[in-house]
Amino acid sequence: MPSGRIHTLINAGVMTAGAAAAGLLGVPLTSPEALAVFTGVFCGTVLITPDLDMAHVRVDAQRAWGPLGWLWWPLLSVSKHRGVSHTWVRGPLIRLGYIGTVLGLLALLVRVLWEAAGGAWPPLTVPADLRRPGVLAAAGAGYWAAQALHLVADRIPLTWTRL
Repeated sequence: MPSGRIHTLINAGVMTAGAAAAGLLGVPLTSPEALAVFTGVFCGTVLITPDLDMAHVRVDAQRAWGPLGWLWWPLLSVSKHRGVSHTWVRGPLIRLGYIGTVLGLLALLVRVLWEAAGGAWPPLTVPADLRRPGVLAAAGAGYWAAQALHLVADRIPLTWTRL
């Protein structure tokens, strides 16, 4: 089973090869869609991985969150390592739903405290580039691709994954 560093290297290598192939095929890499895919893959590789369910060790993804790494601790009670978090569809959806819920609750708390202090909460606006068709789908595809690469890499024999 690969270490977190190997997972990151595999995903970065595949992402780089994909970008090179896109460049050779003439696909523009400066579009918002390309940026969304890159962001999705990056988040799926570094910040939100199936290994966030490892209770016995602080994994690279938890370290990448810095002081917010503790946000993932409740998820450990939902899935043991290599449990539901290491599935192709439910795992990525559970992690996105979990972090969306946690960040939404934190945003709500900040808003309530802000307004209680007399401040006016600014309206939420979504940048125009993010509202373009396909951007969210591209980011989701990139995120899921990173998750899928993680699951595939977990099946690589150990002798290939030592660094």
